[in-house]
This record gives sequence, structure tokens and C-alpha cells, in this order.
Amino acid sequence: MTTQAVHCYRHALRLARWVMVRRPFHIVVAAAVGIVVLVTLAPAQVGTGTFLPVPVIQSALPPPVTFSARKNEEDDDEADTADPIDMVVSALSYCSSALSPAQRLRVARIIQEESEEHGYDPLFITALVQIESGCSFTARGGDAIGLVQLLPSTARDVARRAGMPWRGERTLTEPSSSISLGLRYLGELEEQLGDPYRAVAAYNLGPARVARMSSLRARQTRYVRKILLRYEQLLDRYA
Repeated sequence: MTTQAVHCYRHALRLARWVMVRRPFHIVVAAAVGIVVLVTLAPAQVGTGTFLPVPVIQSALPPPVTFSARKNEEDDDEADTADPIDMVVSALSYCSSALSPAQRLRVARIIQEESEEHGYDPLFITALVQIESGCSFTARGGDAIGLVQLLPSTARDVARRAGMPWRGERTLTEPSSSISLGLRYLGELEEQLGDPYRAVAAYNLGPARVARMSSLRARQTRYVRKILLRYEQLLDRYA
């Protein structure tokens, strides 16, 4: 696929996802026409067959996971060359709690490493950190502590299951252990509930309150909408 075709294809994919989530039906129809035009005009490389618009049409359906970083080999071949750490460093400059350049770089590296290990998009985890704590290492919301606002009792149990050291509440004020425990807990919730949106809702509400929720209902909760909105804003700016 030529570089120009790849660019048109990616633009069409993002446009399809955005209008399906954020726009009324008549705008969706107009956007769909625009997508078909984009794909039709995208040149196909000679000798490799026709560039079919089928993936773009399918992408108009609500994606089952909007914040997973898991990719197949073909996706990797077409991945953007931008350094994800640089993107996260820049995104962290918009936190409500000001971080020094050194702190932003430190947190960005942690987010990148932990996101890669647990299979999440670093920009999604950045959105989670910004919404939960405003990027404050010592943030407290009720009994929750740290960058990703975990309850000490929950974090202690996650640390025990993962074989990670637990040094009491101060563990949650250390960025690396806080983010690592938060992503492990989110992964446990997704495995338990079988759905990423229900997992994010349960991260905030607790698994018991989400156990009978549908995926759609979980996605419509105020907390999940806030996370996804911030994530979409970061995607629009950096992806």
C-alpha cells in the first residue's frame, strides 16, 4: 500500500469512529459518503490488487475495545513512527497538577513500559491518570491514593497476588508501583468481567456494582464517559 493510501485509510478509520460515537445520524451519513470518496480516491500500488473499502465500512461499527494497544503484525508494519514516550510527555504537560520536565519524562516512561506490558494504549493510561489524580503523585480522593487512585486495601491484595512488595500507603505515592498496581487491577477486572468497558466502570464503582451491567450501560456511566472523552481528546491531538 502506498504512503498516500495508508494516510487516507487511517484518516477514514478515525473519522468513522469519531462520527459514530459523537455525531447525529444525518452527519454520520454525510461522513460515510466522505469516507467512500476518500477510499475510492486512495491510489492502489500497481501489481498488489485493488485497495478495497471493506475495512473502512466495518470500522463504522462501534469497536469492542477503543483503548487496547494490542496489534497484529500487519498493524505493526504500518504503525506511526512517532515516539510514544514523547507523545505522553507532551500530554502530561496538560495535567492540572504541574509536573517538572524531569517528572513528566519519568512518568511517561513508566506509563509506556506498563502499558506495553499489560496491553493498553499509553494515551489511554495517560487519560486515566489525568482524570483520576490530575497527575499528582500524592493525590487523595477519600481513601484512594496516588496517580491512579487505588484504595490501599485493594492495592495490597493486588500486590500480594502479583508478588509485588507492599510498603503500606507510601507504595501508592511512588509512580512506578502506583501505575503498575493500577494496570494490574484493571487487567484483573477485565478478566473477571469479560469486557473492557465494564472493567473501567468497575475500577471506579467496584466490581459488585458493575456485575449485572451490560457493556453498553457501563460505557454510558459518567466515569467511563469522562475517561473515554479525555482519551479521544488525546488521540485527536497526538495519534
